[in-house]
Amino acid sequence: MLTKDSISIVRCKYCNSPNIVKFGTYKGVQRYYCKDCKRKFVLDTLPKMKTPMLWIASALDMYYRGMPLDSIQGHMKLVYGKYFSEAGIYKWIVRFTKEAIKQSKNFKPVVGNKWIADETAINIGGKKLWYWDIIDTPSRYLLASHLSKTRTTEDAQILVEKAIARAWKVPKTIVTDKLRAYIDGIDLASGGIVRHVRSTPFTEVDHTNLIERFHGTLKERTNVIRNFTNLKTARLLTDGWLVQYNFFKEHEALGNISPAKHMNIELPFGNWNDIVRMSGEDSYVDEEDIAIAQPITEKHRKSAYMRKAKRVSRAKKRAIAPSIGVIR
Repeated sequence: MLTKDSISIVRCKYCNSPNIVKFGTYKGVQRYYCKDCKRKFVLDTLPKMKTPMLWIASALDMYYRGMPLDSIQGHMKLVYGKYFSEAGIYKWIVRFTKEAIKQSKNFKPVVGNKWIADETAINIGGKKLWYWDIIDTPSRYLLASHLSKTRTTEDAQILVEKAIARAWKVPKTIVTDKLRAYIDGIDLASGGIVRHVRSTPFTEVDHTNLIERFHGTLKERTNVIRNFTNLKTARLLTDGWLVQYNFFKEHEALGNISPAKHMNIELPFGNWNDIVRMSGEDSYVDEEDIAIAQPITEKHRKSAYMRKAKRVSRAKKRAIAPSIGVIR
């Protein structure tokens, strides 16, 4: 907690000036005033935001651990004593998921020479889509994911190209299942220098059990996003969960640490709070993305039904008004 003696070391979050003074409290939260840029602010919040960064980070962590929006909403109200709308929480998720993807973009993982690739079917908006993954065997690091409507050679090629770009290297071996798309897809992506092992889960030495277990975890995540109807939205959120899986999710096989921490190299961030804190005021949310990404809940369906019923009712009244002499 800040004391009268320590306030001099606090700086304005807008202009970084130390020339600030206390400016009363609002709902028990201390506010400050900058004499240089003439702005009021609260510590531990981002510019132009009133919600503490730790609260936002908590919501992100809960979401990517599998909690639906209404449960996060209830938890925030119980713990922090403040109500946040589901739409407001979702705006945080979209905004800082983009930020997490941007901050992790240049991270160079230390991976081995044996990767495992596989694909699984998931349901998005009532449609069957394919989720492709490729994982480094020693570190359990998820190198790349690809969401598609098909299972073609082009899809397999895209997956492997993304993995090579992320790892900054070409592996010696890639293990897959019996899907024929991998045969040409791996050759096209690697120039034919990778040894391709076609395996079957639980039956051979080079098998895909590791990634099969991963897909069991992935399906827990898709239970939360199953109501989304747009491929762009699904890709954004699964990319966000990829950050959660690689940097924050603890793995028992790795000594209860994340794949990224297991590499013993400098990480771009340590948790969701670091991502929120480093974002500053430059991160933003496109209104178009929010409109696309808004989850479809039972409440939304009922609201849409009620609005339609009101429109029909008004139309019927206008239609019968002349016959009963009602003046509009």
